[in-house]
Amino acid sequence: MVEGDILKETFKSLKQKDADLSGHVFDLSCQQCRKDFQSLTCDRDPVPDHARPHKYLSSLSSWEVFSHPGYPGLFVVKGAFSPSGLSDLLSRVLLQYPAGLGLSKDSGDQVRSNLSCLGINYPKGQSYWSTVDKGSLLIEKLRWISTGYHYDWTLREYRQGFRSEFPKDLADIASSIVRGLCVCQNLKPDSAIINFYHPGDTLSFHQDELEWDLTKPLVSISLGLPGVLCVGGTTRSHPPLSFLLSHGDIVILSGTSRTAYHAVPKVFSSFNVRTCRHDVKLDDAPDLNKIDPPVWVEKFVEGLSSGLLESVDKSSPVDELREMVRNFLPRTRINVSIRQVEKHE
Repeated sequence: MVEGDILKETFKSLKQKDADLSGHVFDLSCQQCRKDFQSLTCDRDPVPDHARPHKYLSSLSSWEVFSHPGYPGLFVVKGAFSPSGLSDLLSRVLLQYPAGLGLSKDSGDQVRSNLSCLGINYPKGQSYWSTVDKGSLLIEKLRWISTGYHYDWTLREYRQGFRSEFPKDLADIASSIVRGLCVCQNLKPDSAIINFYHPGDTLSFHQDELEWDLTKPLVSISLGLPGVLCVGGTTRSHPPLSFLLSHGDIVILSGTSRTAYHAVPKVFSSFNVRTCRHDVKLDDAPDLNKIDPPVWVEKFVEGLSSGLLESVDKSSPVDELREMVRNFLPRTRINVSIRQVEKHE
């Protein structure tokens, strides 16, 4: 271990299967945990109601925004999405983007993934949901997709020309969020990586510092199963802040925290997760978002239109595809990380 490397120690502790999170992880749905954070308000909507893209976002009055004095530029936002907007976003990242839908026909390679990088693809008319490789459906092996500027994992860099069309809805969501928080008024998102995690998966501490304009914030959206996010400073000796992220939560890394070390040491197998940094007893009031599976999962699955499912995969019966989604979603965490790579004058 590097001398003074508190990050490695924290990661190792929290990733343990039987790790006791009480006393270590903040849950911002807990009123006691909120006392360690600053609660922020904004005085204007990011965009007028009539112009809000697909009505993804709720009015600013319903946003709960938190910051911490020890981590300037780090913001956690709860309640920013409308229920319909969150469902629409989920259907896009779970079904449409992996299939290359929602982008113009002449934009070249719509998305890249960990599978396409290995030369593993699905036949025309099929999808990750119906194609089997070595005994497993490809959707079970999907770990990430990227759109817009693609990161070159071999050369470890972004480069001109190595990109596809970037979805306008993702750009609108991210820019609207940071405008609403008064963090950045001119964010021009052009890259996103969408990670698919399952219980037991982790992501070690790292920095996102290879974009060409590090003055622009990074916007991260959590979907599905809850997980723990740790955010430190710009050195490995800075103690990390660990907190629980749930479906629809947003994290913004900006300013000093734009290049902060961050990690995901744990993804839970249950939505019914509650913890408290202060180790106080939590009330036993039922939370419909934290039962297994929560009510929104079934509503989301039943709300998927037959037309959408048929456009994603023409080889599978609609009811069969819907059942695959019903089984997959309650054991998956999805993280949508949106950023601006290019530097504009």
